[in-house]
Amino acid sequence: MDEKGKAAANRLGIEAVDGKVSLSRQSVLGSVGGWLGIVDAVLPSTLFVIVFTITKTLITSIIFAATVSLVLLIIQISKKRPIANALVGAFGIAIAAYLPLRDGGQPADYFLQGFFTNAIYLAVILISFLIRWPIIGVLVGFITGQGTKWRKNKSLLRKFGGATLIWIALFSARLLVQVPLYFSSNVEALGIARVAMGVPLYAICIWLTWLTIRSEIVGRQ
Repeated sequence: MDEKGKAAANRLGIEAVDGKVSLSRQSVLGSVGGWLGIVDAVLPSTLFVIVFTITKTLITSIIFAATVSLVLLIIQISKKRPIANALVGAFGIAIAAYLPLRDGGQPADYFLQGFFTNAIYLAVILISFLIRWPIIGVLVGFITGQGTKWRKNKSLLRKFGGATLIWIALFSARLLVQVPLYFSSNVEALGIARVAMGVPLYAICIWLTWLTIRSEIVGRQ
């Protein structure tokens, strides 16, 4: 398997070892950045909500959340995280702090950048589905080395389209649930939804995707 195939496998939360592709707890964990990635995805938001609920002070909540995010970023850099990823992480921390603190900002704005991220992913994946180039099929093409040949097989096109719908459902559900909470300024409920619909739901989607495409990948090993 070439580097593109390995990258595609990692993106789908599966591992490629000695030419064999499989799903494991370790591969799913790796797809979300390992335990450190999970902590980074959960702890700052949780801490922000807890501190805000107790103090009702926005600046204090931002300081706690941003400090934890920076510490986690430094730890990731010390573990040889690519500098480009580190810069993106630092920019994300800055935006998360700026949005609620700007003139006219509100506490719920701390979660605002997440909406844009989910909307972008949703748009890209949805477009791939609508133009009949489902993103899951593209990734599987890299993994199996068959390129785009799968598009000539109507059965595979439907299968990969169905797998892509899983991810369309994920990003759509996040927005449908969390955006109304944002407009109602329900910070506590928004924080809970953000955590619950983050890593746990992502891992479930990886598992469902694997069940959908496993026969195609394993059958070509």
